[in-house]
Amino acid sequence: MSGKKSSSALTNLLKFGLFSAIAGVLSVAILAPLAAVAGVAATTGVGAFEGLPAYIKPVNASQASVIYALRDGKPVKMADFFHENRVEIPFEEMSENLINAVVAVEDPRFYEHGGVDIISLLRATLTNLATFGEGPGASTITMQYVRQSQVEAANLTNDAEAIAAATEVSVARKLREIRLAIALENEVSKKEILAGYLNLVFLGNQINGVETASQYYFGIPAKKLNVPQAAYIAAMLKSPNDYKPDESENLERGIGRRNYVIQAMADEGYITQEQADGYKASPIQTKITKTQQGCEANQTTAFFCDYTVWTIRNAPEFGVTPEEREMLLRRGGLEIYTTLDLDVQEAAYQATMEMLPPENEWAFGTASVSVEVGTGRVLAMVQNRYFDQSENPEAGRTSVNFNTDKPYGGSSGFQPGSTYKVFTLAEWLKNGYTLGDHVDGRIYTGEDIDLDGLPDEVKIWNVEKDFRASCGGVVGLWEVNNSGDKTIDDISIRQAVVTSQNTAFAAMASKLDLCAIRDTAAAFGVHRADGEELLYVPATILGTNEIAPLTMAAAYAGISNNGLACSPVALDRVVLRKTGEELEIPKTICNQAVQPEIAHAMIDAMKGVVSGGTGAAANPGDGTPLAGKTGTTDNRIHTWMNGFSTKVATATWVGNVSGLTSQSGKSVDGRAVSTIRHSIWKAIMSEVNQRYEGSKFPDALPRYTSATMLPVPQIQGFDLDSAKATLITGELNVAVAPREVASSQPAGTVAYTIPEQGEIVPRGTIINVYISAGGKAVVPSVKGLELSVAQTALESMGLTVSLPQASQSQIENCDPNIADGLAFGTLPAAGSEIAANSAIVLIPNKCG
Repeated sequence: MSGKKSSSALTNLLKFGLFSAIAGVLSVAILAPLAAVAGVAATTGVGAFEGLPAYIKPVNASQASVIYALRDGKPVKMADFFHENRVEIPFEEMSENLINAVVAVEDPRFYEHGGVDIISLLRATLTNLATFGEGPGASTITMQYVRQSQVEAANLTNDAEAIAAATEVSVARKLREIRLAIALENEVSKKEILAGYLNLVFLGNQINGVETASQYYFGIPAKKLNVPQAAYIAAMLKSPNDYKPDESENLERGIGRRNYVIQAMADEGYITQEQADGYKASPIQTKITKTQQGCEANQTTAFFCDYTVWTIRNAPEFGVTPEEREMLLRRGGLEIYTTLDLDVQEAAYQATMEMLPPENEWAFGTASVSVEVGTGRVLAMVQNRYFDQSENPEAGRTSVNFNTDKPYGGSSGFQPGSTYKVFTLAEWLKNGYTLGDHVDGRIYTGEDIDLDGLPDEVKIWNVEKDFRASCGGVVGLWEVNNSGDKTIDDISIRQAVVTSQNTAFAAMASKLDLCAIRDTAAAFGVHRADGEELLYVPATILGTNEIAPLTMAAAYAGISNNGLACSPVALDRVVLRKTGEELEIPKTICNQAVQPEIAHAMIDAMKGVVSGGTGAAANPGDGTPLAGKTGTTDNRIHTWMNGFSTKVATATWVGNVSGLTSQSGKSVDGRAVSTIRHSIWKAIMSEVNQRYEGSKFPDALPRYTSATMLPVPQIQGFDLDSAKATLITGELNVAVAPREVASSQPAGTVAYTIPEQGEIVPRGTIINVYISAGGKAVVPSVKGLELSVAQTALESMGLTVSLPQASQSQIENCDPNIADGLAFGTLPAAGSEIAANSAIVLIPNKCG
């Protein structure tokens, strides 16, 4: 402001309503014939200048928001997000050279007038009258600021009518502009008006505000602009895109306009003529510094960045209505501090793009997301696509986030396969069963049929009658099979988890409530990515609901967190740059999905998956305790690896974005596609384990890990139905031998069992039942009888009786409790089953 006098008496005069009204009438003449003006002027009085809309007050314009990630716990800029590329700065951060240049060329009497420059207005009015509207305008900086504020406010509403009204050339609009300019000068300082104006102005390309322009064109903040640089930015105000210096064809006219501004600065006394001549002789020296714009600018973090933006769009903390939240995003000026760990993110991105490139032959997709245990903080989020928001992106590019739900820019989800089985496991343990208990893992074609030699395609399990759903719905027929030849008939729950045997989990679910399994999954935060309700038909226990990887990662983090599931969050802090105000953000919501002892037992089983089960290939082998579960859907359409340490959970999906291409037999760069999930998960968790040191998992209580031991009941001689009922009510399973055996029991009844009656076995053990075909006798006890009496009894049964031969001297024949010469026993011994008409040896007692 050097070289300018203080406000004159004219300023005070202009603040009177009557004088302002006169200014309004005169300004109208710039735009229309006097006859048209007269009608409007007649209704314009002092009251028309009262009231000042909130959007006029400096500065109320959209500006860039900055999104930060973390490296070693410190914020690192990840992306600029903006509707208009603008960074607002206070008056004190603007170069005095810039202020002087703008005032000199745009409004030399800015510090003297009260919003309307009466001298310029009179001159412009007379000139326009003389030239029938072809003369110069008379807008002051204040009037320009008011006009631009009106346009900006209209643009932010996305209201076409409001935008048209703000930009129309009309008497009414000009009068309103003048009224608001005078009202504004009565409420705020000149500094505030200048700051508002210079933060708002458009300066070519997608650049708004002098700070952004200074950084882009000259590579320095606006505070450091020298006279030639400041003059060039002031010169651009006339026609930004015609003078922007990043295009060579603009430079000749640009330097001419710049020198015009420099001369204006000399004329107004801001610099000497000698200085002006020196500045005008200097070349234009730019340092074009392009700002990375939006989430697309950094592909490594692009999809997480987009998830962050969608989080703000969807969170009521940022506005009651969707329109309010969108307005906050469009206005910007936010400092957004996210949960993203750049080291983990970069490792995940590199592994993902290397192991399954976007342009792979079959267009397979993959996505991985890591969530911090106990906080829900999302540490990494990647997929093998380039982020591209264009209308028709090329192959390998998309704006759809495979990791998230549909309302967060995501897809409709993917079937998680066997990774969903952990919720059946949780419900199993909640119902008092244990990891040591057994279930019947056989594949049935029908009841009690020998499966040997039957082809796999007919080995289906019809368990329609065994399922129940307390919340209603039709269960229906379900055909379930196992992958390959891995069926274990009599299988413990621990084995079932490690081998991921489908029929075993179907057997478990048949003893539970399908609705309760669904509710347990929901308690861990599991929901469908498309927003529909979770299905609970029998097949859903094998993972047929479409779910986003982020949801699965958060649920698995809940298992690691002693059963306390916490919703995922992307934000640590959000601050309004202008005021420093910290905005309320969405907080993680935690729910005790299962009791800690249940979670510990789940982990105990899931550790075996990573240490030596279906997930062993994903184990980094760095000594960090890990647990997890794999998943493969029918025909290998989708494959998963989900797991956790005590600190971080990661979910990795590989599969079809669209279509039903099987991963079987497919390879990329020598890697079998069906194993890529393991390679990616291993690479991510290797980095995670270095930075988030996992500890030993809590020990599981024996009552959840040890088998419940039960005796095999006595069922010999029972008819088959009674025998089955006895075993099943005794919480044991039944396998009936396909062929009858010779037995002393009546034909058609139970001959014997393996394990034998009275033997102690784990609950759920399969008891093999053998059915009698008859044709056998039980040797009676003849001990202590006269030999003749014993022989008669044995022969009456149709047996051929003989005494021991001399060659059989080794046969035991002494019982001191009975007299010599009486019957010692028989061979076979009493109680043995032998075929009818068999030979039997009668042994005399001989101790002397």
